[in-house]
Amino acid sequence: MFGLLTPCRHTLPDDLLTQWQAHLCGLCLSLRDGHGHPSRLTTNTDAAMVSILVAAQRNTTLSTTRAGRCPLRGMKSAEVVAVGDPGLRLATGVSLTLAAGKAADVVEEQRSGLAPPSRVRRVVAGGVSAALRRRAVDDGDVARLLDVDSMLARLSGQAEVESRSTDLDDLLRASSESAARVFAATADIAGAPENREHLEAIGADFGRLAHLIDAIDDLPQDREQGEFNPLDASGTAVGEARAECRLLVRAIVRRYATLELVDDRLLRAVLVDGLRHAVRLRMPRRSSCAVHRPSATEPSLPEPLLPEPPSLPEQEPPPGYPEGWPFPPPFSPDRPFHERLLPFVGNSCCGPACCTDHWNHCSDTWKPALCDCGDCCDCDDCCDCGDCCDCGDCCSCN
Repeated sequence: MFGLLTPCRHTLPDDLLTQWQAHLCGLCLSLRDGHGHPSRLTTNTDAAMVSILVAAQRNTTLSTTRAGRCPLRGMKSAEVVAVGDPGLRLATGVSLTLAAGKAADVVEEQRSGLAPPSRVRRVVAGGVSAALRRRAVDDGDVARLLDVDSMLARLSGQAEVESRSTDLDDLLRASSESAARVFAATADIAGAPENREHLEAIGADFGRLAHLIDAIDDLPQDREQGEFNPLDASGTAVGEARAECRLLVRAIVRRYATLELVDDRLLRAVLVDGLRHAVRLRMPRRSSCAVHRPSATEPSLPEPLLPEPPSLPEQEPPPGYPEGWPFPPPFSPDRPFHERLLPFVGNSCCGPACCTDHWNHCSDTWKPALCDCGDCCDCDDCCDCGDCCDCGDCCSCN
């Protein structure tokens, strides 16, 4: 799952978490129903935010439907946004268009020599780009609203810009213009023309911010592999890029206050708080959500040269930490996906989750034993594995 916006489940009230999952799962099902199972790989949290943005501007009840069981929801069913919802249709088109543009950019980087040559990568990316482009124009109304062909031409032409320009504004312009078009389209679909100009400006800042954060994240790998990075190409220091990210978030927050919205609780949590969280993660001293943040009373470590450093007192849980949960959690909240998946599979498939209290490494929650049986070898039907986890947002907590 891709995207800049990854709201932390610990900071969302239960009702907003349910709504967030409804939009995200609805997007995944819309991609499946309209474009086949492989298209679900393009599910994008930023595109799910587009669906939320449309809903926040409409004074109508969101249409929902009951979805079947899914492993990412602990094999539970759930109420999700209906496939035909206008905002979800736009989000589906955005997911496919962004994925097609990314694949096309890989092809052009290979042709322009901006990335190490790889025939396999070029051929695969070319085939994926063509297939995704066909799917992106399937919904004619959305394709015309986004002007998909023009947007893809602009995104795929990024390699040409990168090969001839060293100006950071030029390098970020395609992302900025594409995001501006998407944000403005939400006002058109929602029937809120009074928001269009402000949303277009917010989208421009969002696209520039997303490209800058992507450049910051990819910089070490790009340098190691000899690939193009806009920061190195333009001579922009990482500190300067971080400072601009903070300024862009402030500009988005100011413009957000001018929007006329019906119910923006979820949108504010996902877009405004999500952007602040994303930028904080890229700062030298990253901060976590309240559940994972160390206690304010935690003493500083002693100087390393002292021969006998004093022992540290036991840490106290922060306010709001669930009662009965072990503290501190034996993991980092921003660990990569494989470090979540392997312990989760081990607990769920090898028995500990059935007979002992345990951490659910998908949802970062402390779970009681699934069954209470004195002899685990004689429990043929002692527990309901359909409720072995509750990880509807397992990748959203950074």
